[in-house]
Parts: sequence; structure tokens; C-alpha cells
Amino acid sequence: GFFVWNKYFSPQAKLNRQTQENYQKYLDWQKKYENAMKNDTYGGKTPEETLNMFIEALKKGDVELASRYFMLDDNGSIDQKWINGLQDTKAAGKFQDLANSLSKAIPDLESRTSPEDFKFKVYENSILKIYINMQLNKYSGVWKIESI
Repeated sequence: GFFVWNKYFSPQAKLNRQTQENYQKYLDWQKKYENAMKNDTYGGKTPEETLNMFIEALKKGDVELASRYFMLDDNGSIDQKWINGLQDTKAAGKFQDLANSLSKAIPDLESRTSPEDFKFKVYENSILKIYINMQLNKYSGVWKIESI
């Protein structure tokens, strides 16, 4: 009886099972995330190329395409906040204005911290108006927009 209790019903046995279950959930999540990142091929081989593709999507008024140039979230999906923001910008009639502003972006080489990140700045009247963070998706080899 002690052996059965110790192996299956003791607090330590329950903790061990829970730890194993959590570890398996993590491994499943990691595999799903890596697969999503490998299949995420929207973007360019350089930060400039991705930014130009994003600008072209804005000029076309294509919210879905424009949203695909953003880095995926922890669930391996396009973050809904980017889709909502793009839809709001389009509804306000500001897509062309945003595209025009982003066309003036210049690289911010001083703030680069690794080969897998890149930043752009957009100035209007000598005032920093837009800051763009880019990140390399190392699974698929394309550059993605992390934030604007």
C-alpha cells in the first residue's frame, strides 16, 4: 500500500505529474510556435525590403497584407492589435499619409543592438514622429515589423 500511495497519491507524486504535464504543454507550444514562425514568409531579406513591402500594401489599401509584415505573437498568429490599428487607420483615411510618412524613414544604426534587430526613424520638421522596430525571423529568414 505504501508503495502505491508513494508512487501515485503522495503530494510529491502529484507534483511530479503536474510538472511533467506542464513541461509537455510547453514542448507542444514551442513546436507549434516554431512551425508558425518557419511558415511565416511574408517579409523581405532586408529590413528595407520589408518596410517597402509594407508601404506598398498601405498604398494598395490592403489591411490583410499589411498586417502580415508584423512579427507573430506568442501564439504564432498575427496580433489583433495590428489588424485593428490598420483597420482604424484605413477607416480614418490615413493609409496614404502613413505610407508617405514611412517612405521618409531613415535607418537608426546607432541604436542597433544585434544583427537580428534594426530600427528606422521618421522625422517631420526635425521632430521624431515615427520609430519602427524590425526583427529578423530567424526561423524563416525574413525581416518583420516588431512595432511602430
